[in-house]
Amino acid sequence: MARRSRPVCPVPPRAGVSPTRIRLPNDEHHDTVAAYLTHRFPPHDVEHTAALFARGAVFGPDGEPLGADASYRPGEHVWVFRPLPSEPPLPTDLPVLYEDEHVLAVDKPHGLAVTPRGGFVRQTVVTLLRAQGERDGDPAAALISPVHRLDRLTAGVLLLAKTREARGPLQRQFEAREARKVYELLAPLRPQPAEGMSKDPVAMPAAPDPPLRVRSRLVKPEGSLRVLSVPGAANSVTEVRLLVARDGDLGLYEARPLTGRTHQIRVHLAGLGRPILSDPLYGPAPTDVAGTPEVPLALLARQLRVRHPVTGAPLTLRSRRRLEAPDP
Repeated sequence: MARRSRPVCPVPPRAGVSPTRIRLPNDEHHDTVAAYLTHRFPPHDVEHTAALFARGAVFGPDGEPLGADASYRPGEHVWVFRPLPSEPPLPTDLPVLYEDEHVLAVDKPHGLAVTPRGGFVRQTVVTLLRAQGERDGDPAAALISPVHRLDRLTAGVLLLAKTREARGPLQRQFEAREARKVYELLAPLRPQPAEGMSKDPVAMPAAPDPPLRVRSRLVKPEGSLRVLSVPGAANSVTEVRLLVARDGDLGLYEARPLTGRTHQIRVHLAGLGRPILSDPLYGPAPTDVAGTPEVPLALLARQLRVRHPVTGAPLTLRSRRRLEAPDP
């Protein structure tokens, strides 16, 4: 049975934020759309819902704003710009590394999510870029979308498509593992005890020697933030080597993930007894401070190599950011 396609949003974003799509249930009975929205969403207050309609925040399937007396039609879709909660201040600088008609690459800071999720909507890469496009009068900015993952706590190269023509070919390069990623990180020079560490310390090769290849099976238990390395056939591979020793017992490492599992580099480094500096999940002593903008995770997406989705020309993108150890 063919999957039913989602209806296209008929309303452009506001300040980079798209409206929420809501399907009016067939098994509920309300006189108006307003009555249903009051029933469904907190604070379940008639005046709160009336304010949404008063400021033109509710739209029908044709993209026209609905009045508070709009009839409830089961199965129909409506779009609502819901009030957004306040968000804590975050670094929002997004230096452009490359841009043309189809492609945009930015240098993401630590702590900034890529797409709206959880408590972050306004302060995300996609929202900020779309909002800037709106201010510049560019309606095509609404199409900006990431073509690969980059965790909120990780900084560095992020590639986005600006057109539908570019999105598919770029995403397929990542799915086929044709994109080449290079990360840099700060971690201890000598193995330290950490949960998930292999029993026997492993010697770490230093550049220009060939890297150490780490293989393991990674699983993410339902409801857990942490990814675990478990017995079984490997589904993740990372190449790691030391680039340079820093002051004290700290080294700058290079990591090249050959697969794309969640938290892959972080789990593999912890398994080597070299947890990434300021890692709140896999460090030896996780704290509430580690991984915050003040004490960011010392992991940087340094370089990304892909083929241009339209011309096929090679693109090599490099972050200009620098990893720094926090003050003791």
